[in-house]
Amino acid sequence: MKFWIKMIAGLIMGIIVGTYIDPGSISLEPMRITGVMFFKLLNFAVFPLLFVTSVRNMLYLRSNKRLFLVLLKSLGYFILLTVTGSAIGVVLGGLLQPGVGINIKALESPAVIQYPETTAYILKVVPESVIGFLKPGNAVLAVLFVSFLVAMGLILAKEDGDDFHAVLISIDRTFHRLNRMILEFLPIGIFTYVGYTMGMGTFANIMPYLKLVLTIIAGSFIQIFIIQALLVFFISKLSPFKFIHAVLPACILAYVSGNRYTAYPALVETVENNMGADREVFTFVAGLGTALSFSGSAIAAGVSILFVAQAYGLDLSIYLRILIVFFITLATLKLDGIKDGSIVVLSIIMAQVLKLPAEGYALVLAIAGVIYQIESVTNITGTAAVSYIIANSEDAVSNVLVKDFI
Repeated sequence: MKFWIKMIAGLIMGIIVGTYIDPGSISLEPMRITGVMFFKLLNFAVFPLLFVTSVRNMLYLRSNKRLFLVLLKSLGYFILLTVTGSAIGVVLGGLLQPGVGINIKALESPAVIQYPETTAYILKVVPESVIGFLKPGNAVLAVLFVSFLVAMGLILAKEDGDDFHAVLISIDRTFHRLNRMILEFLPIGIFTYVGYTMGMGTFANIMPYLKLVLTIIAGSFIQIFIIQALLVFFISKLSPFKFIHAVLPACILAYVSGNRYTAYPALVETVENNMGADREVFTFVAGLGTALSFSGSAIAAGVSILFVAQAYGLDLSIYLRILIVFFITLATLKLDGIKDGSIVVLSIIMAQVLKLPAEGYALVLAIAGVIYQIESVTNITGTAAVSYIIANSEDAVSNVLVKDFI
């Protein structure tokens, strides 16, 4: 059975089984433990996959004098997708008006969401020590920065660095094999975790905000199936249907986990094995996308901002909506290392642009987990799209464009 079929089967079975499990059932805790265990294994694989492969990428691109050009092209595509995402979110939020009729009551002031200052964010890219660098939860840009330093050291060392380079290649191949082994059993993790969340009655929490959720889904659908898929088609000639099919396993993992970092191991395998891209080119771009690809978060933030404004009875002018698109794009540039993408952006826009009280975004916090799931799917497909486009532009795509990797 193909891997994507097993993933979908695990998702559907989890929904069905979880629907019939009582929230107080003793079986829920073993399901949660099993699902979380699989996600932790994937998170464990993220660092070595990202670090070691990025070193190899930078050695290859630097030796071919393409590193700076690939970096510029990648940044351009990621910012373009974020701008279109925020515009889609703001437009749909204005047209569908998900916040009209929402009754603002006395809400408790939510906890302050930490958003890094520019100086602190830049300094965070440089780790303080080797031990600090190896700690879990490091920002992706810090990993890429250290990868660049190691790659430059290997280039300067020349033949003296051959042994170390061989070790890195061995580690890279070992962890890719380990990653694929974990992914083999991932449908079990999908089944158990989805069964747990459905058994806890998560769906019931969505109903009061159903219009908001459906609006975000509509924006994500437009971004994935029209903007991203057609961008891949017009630039690299890969069929939109093949593109969606190729990234489906990573999308399912992104949706279930609600975390772009957890979905990274599946993303790497799908882009390499399902789309035929060369790992020595695209994984640097994929890592960069994990730090900077936030088209889904931009959509969710745009819709949520209009949702809260409408709940307060505000009618935002066209000029202010254009400003919101601009500020959403700027705010997403500093989300690396922060899981709570759209909610962080929402709090910033509310405080700095709309001047609304913090209680406003408490409306959205009730379904923050669901929003993260939806936006993570769009973020991941955006990263896959740009990774494939860059690999294609560097003539680093095999003739077989789509093949199932497991």
